Amino acid sequence: MMEKKRVVFYGRVSTQSEEQLSAFSNQMTWYEQLLGQHPEWTVVGQYEDPGVTGTSVRKRRGFQQMMEDGIRRHQYDLIVTRETKRFARNTVDALSCVRLLKEHGIEVFFVNDAIHTISDRDGELRLSIMATIAQEESRKISENVKAGQRISRQKGILRGNGNILGYRRTGRNQYEIDPQQAAAVKNIYQWYLEGKSIRNIGRMLEQQGFCTSTGKRIWRQEVIAQILRNPFYTGRQLQLQRVSDGYLTQKRKRNSPEAMEYIAGAYEPIISAEMFEEVQRLKNARRSPKGDRGKKEGGSVWCGRYICSCGRKMVRRSGRSGEHRFFCPSRYEKNGSGEVHGGTWEDWKETEDWKRTADWKGTEDWKVTADWKATAEWKLDMIAFYVIRDVWDERESDLEQAWKAIAGCLKEENGTDGRECRAFKEEIQKLERRRQILIDMRIDGELSKEDYLKRREECDTRISVLKKTLSESENSGEAGKETAGNGGEANLENVRTELEHLTDLTGPKLAKELVSAFIWRIVRTSEHGYKVFLRHGGMGEDIPKTDPVLTGYGRLWSLRGSMAEWDAESQGAEKEAPDSCGFLMTRILTYGDAVSYRAMSGRRVMKNRWEDLTVYIYSQNPMGRSTADTGE
Repeated sequence: MMEKKRVVFYGRVSTQSEEQLSAFSNQMTWYEQLLGQHPEWTVVGQYEDPGVTGTSVRKRRGFQQMMEDGIRRHQYDLIVTRETKRFARNTVDALSCVRLLKEHGIEVFFVNDAIHTISDRDGELRLSIMATIAQEESRKISENVKAGQRISRQKGILRGNGNILGYRRTGRNQYEIDPQQAAAVKNIYQWYLEGKSIRNIGRMLEQQGFCTSTGKRIWRQEVIAQILRNPFYTGRQLQLQRVSDGYLTQKRKRNSPEAMEYIAGAYEPIISAEMFEEVQRLKNARRSPKGDRGKKEGGSVWCGRYICSCGRKMVRRSGRSGEHRFFCPSRYEKNGSGEVHGGTWEDWKETEDWKRTADWKGTEDWKVTADWKATAEWKLDMIAFYVIRDVWDERESDLEQAWKAIAGCLKEENGTDGRECRAFKEEIQKLERRRQILIDMRIDGELSKEDYLKRREECDTRISVLKKTLSESENSGEAGKETAGNGGEANLENVRTELEHLTDLTGPKLAKELVSAFIWRIVRTSEHGYKVFLRHGGMGEDIPKTDPVLTGYGRLWSLRGSMAEWDAESQGAEKEAPDSCGFLMTRILTYGDAVSYRAMSGRRVMKNRWEDLTVYIYSQNPMGRSTADTGE
């Protein structure tokens, strides 16, 4: 008795064209006729991929389903396909899939090539040859397609389905303006040049009853943004924006701007090239820097600025009273079982995490650090309050110099603004005279209607842009006019008031900008001891080379090793030589200091819980030299 084999058929064509789909239907009919020649076959299914390339398995869902049904579920014993290039046009895919099927006892029969992958001894050899030929055919087809597209671009043939707002497609490469839609396009560009946002433009289009190219009355912002960056409205099409990375993988990727090509079309533009370029310039000017997108300003000036002696940046958390506290994350790291230890030194040194850490964790310094209490944020604010008041003893003279420099810059800028405004007005007058000349030439019949409209639109666009720029210059220069006139003193006084507010040293909470300008890092050295490193200051005693925390301005002690997690600032310009930092003074903050500081905020300090804070103040030397070098 003849043993029956469970058989599946696989068919594929590369495109969805009518001719190829007809050929695909013929493929499946041919399989049914082939079945009559093999009574030992029992058909259990068929898999097909119409209109999918054979250069990659990734896009062929029918092929993937066939492999899964055979390997995981073993639903069949034999795959029958017409020829190698129907199965795959990629040598690697063909051989790897056939070998995988062979491991699970499944054979592939290529009818036209007469290849049985299991029963034929040289089946894999012949398959590799045929698969290589099929792959080479794909490469040649890809090159021919690219050559055809290149010739089409040289002939100025446009691509796309023609559904573009403002135009009606009347034939291949032929477009005519839709007056109603073209009015919407012109309004979009004109309103954008007038300074309106894309959201406001959408609202105005909806209020005036304009429809999109698909007939919708709701205007999405991305649709308007696409219209504003589409050069098709200037009479040309941008092609090669996205290209394939290769004929095998065929993944689409964005092309480089230099490789893109503009193809001029034989149709009437809606927007002038000058207006389009001006819109692109404004779009680039309004765009936020890439690095600033989505960034949120930190809630505290001490985040990343307050460092534990172990080298870790202190973490900020809210406390029970609503005030924030900082603690070292090492104290609350997870142990080997995934639990937060948060215990004492004796608990911590028994964890698995302890055994994987650096040798410096065995020091007495680390043992003490592990049991330190969290630092209240108001204590750091108090340290900054007293330290800055102590070191900035020339505040009044510094502010006076800064104010004089600002006043001089404002006066110089006002003069420049006046000259720019006069130049803008002169240019506008020239364009208005040119526009009147165009009207006269049109009346006399010297210009055709098309030439007149084109030149008139160029003048109007330029005048609109200049008027907008002039308005901005006049608004920005309004303060300068007051300075030059009777109200100048009052305006400068406002600048001075703002400067005094920024550098105010009387309130409990100093401005973040002031603290950032003075203090680079605060390092906790003991339960009640701190080292403050200033950005600027006078000369003093050198920091000893054996300092356990910092051996220089911005340098973390070397014992921390590879676990140091400094940000780019500490690794860049802020990182100075080890001996370029000098000791200034020691400041003891007593209970009386704390009471006076907290009273400004209406808070109290409990005397039985207070311990005096010892603050060691260091500063970078002005010339970047140690005091030993200067002889002081």
